[in-house]
Amino acid sequence: MMMKMLISVLAVVACSARPIASDVKPKAVAAAKPAPSPATGPSLYDLTIAVTNAQGVREQLDLDRGHPTLISMFYGSCTAACPLLIDTLDRTVRQVPPDRQKDVRVLLVSFDPARDTPAHLEGLVRAHQLDSRWTLAAASDSDARTLAAVLGIHYRSTPDGQFFHSSAIVALDRDGRSTARMDGIGDTSALVAALSE
Repeated sequence: MMMKMLISVLAVVACSARPIASDVKPKAVAAAKPAPSPATGPSLYDLTIAVTNAQGVREQLDLDRGHPTLISMFYGSCTAACPLLIDTLDRTVRQVPPDRQKDVRVLLVSFDPARDTPAHLEGLVRAHQLDSRWTLAAASDSDARTLAAVLGIHYRSTPDGQFFHSSAIVALDRDGRSTARMDGIGDTSALVAALSE
C-alpha cells in the first residue's frame, strides 16, 4: 500500500513538473548539510509484527518506540553485504553528535529465522561488539516478508542456502515514522541528520 502511495506521489510530481526556460540561469547554491525530511506516512509500529531477539524474547516491532531508530534487514550467515551493513550502521551512529548518540537505537531483523536463532544472533552481537542500543532479531517468514515489503527490501533464497538481497537503512522518528532512507551502502549524511534532530 505504501508503495502504491509512493508511486502515485511520484507520478503527480513528474506530471506537474514544468520545464525550465532556457534563458533562466540556475543560481549557485552553497553545499549544505542535508536537512532531514519530515516524518512521512504511517508508523511502522502500526504493523503487527513480532521479532525474537538474541535473548530469545519475543517482542513487538515497536520495541524502540520513544527513540530515533535505524532499521534494516539482514541474515546472519551472510559474509559480504551484511557485515558491511553492520559497519555502516555503526559508523552512522558514531557520526551523530555525542549528546544524541545515547538515544539512538538500531534494529536489525533477520529474514532467515531457521538459522538466526537467539544463540546465533547473540554470537553476532559479541563478534561485532554491539552495545545495548542494538537489537538483532529474527522474524517469522511471513512477518519478514511483510516488513521487507514495507521497507522496500528485496530478497530471495538461493539453492545453496544463501540469499540474494538488497540493502536499505531507514531512519525512524520516535513514533516509528520514516524520516530518511539510504538504499545500498553509500552516503549516510541524510540518516545522520535525521537522527541528530
